[in-house]
Amino acid sequence: MKILCLYNNECAVELFAWLKEQGHETVLWSDRLDAKWCKEQAFDLTVSYTYRYIISEEIINSLKDNVVNIHNSMLPWNRGADPNLWSIVENTPRGVTLHYINAGLDKGPIIVQEVVDDTDNETLKSSYNNLDVAAKAMFKKAFKYVEFWQSMKKTPVGNGSYHSVKDGEKIKSVIDTYDLSITEFRKRLKEL
Repeated sequence: MKILCLYNNECAVELFAWLKEQGHETVLWSDRLDAKWCKEQAFDLTVSYTYRYIISEEIINSLKDNVVNIHNSMLPWNRGADPNLWSIVENTPRGVTLHYINAGLDKGPIIVQEVVDDTDNETLKSSYNNLDVAAKAMFKKAFKYVEFWQSMKKTPVGNGSYHSVKDGEKIKSVIDTYDLSITEFRKRLKEL
C-alpha cells in the first residue's frame, strides 16, 4: 500500500517507520495538504497521528475518503486539542481511538478504542507517553485487519466534549514543567 503519514510530533515517526518495515510505501508529511497533489499521489490510505491541521472535506475526498486518525482520547470525549490534559481536568474517560476522519472534528466513525488507566502518581509527561504507547500498540493490532476497517466502523455514542487550543490556555498556565504530577496539577487548577 502507498500510505500518506501525517504528523507534527516526532513520536509519530516510530509508528510510520513500522508501516514501512511492514513493506508499505510511506510518505511522511507535516505541512498543509493540497487537494490536487493528494489526488495525483493516489494514496491507498492516509494515517494522521499528531497532525495539527484540520483536514478539509475537499482533501478527504481527494484521498478517496480513506483517511484515519489516531486520537489520544476515548472519543467522543476530549475531541480537539490537549485530550490528555482535559481527561485529567474533567475526569472524563481516558484512552485512545482510531477513527475515520470526516468533516466534523474528531467526529468520524470509530474503528477501535482502548481504555488507558492512569494514576495520580503519574506526571503529565508520563501520562502523555502512556497514551502514545497505547495508541501505537492499538494501531498495530488493528492494522492486521485494515481490509475490514470499513465494516468495523461504528458511530460515536453521546455528545462527549470538545476543547480548542484557546480553551487550553488557562489550564496550561499552571504548568511550569510536564514533569508535574497529576495530583499537583489538579491542586494548582483548584487554586486558579
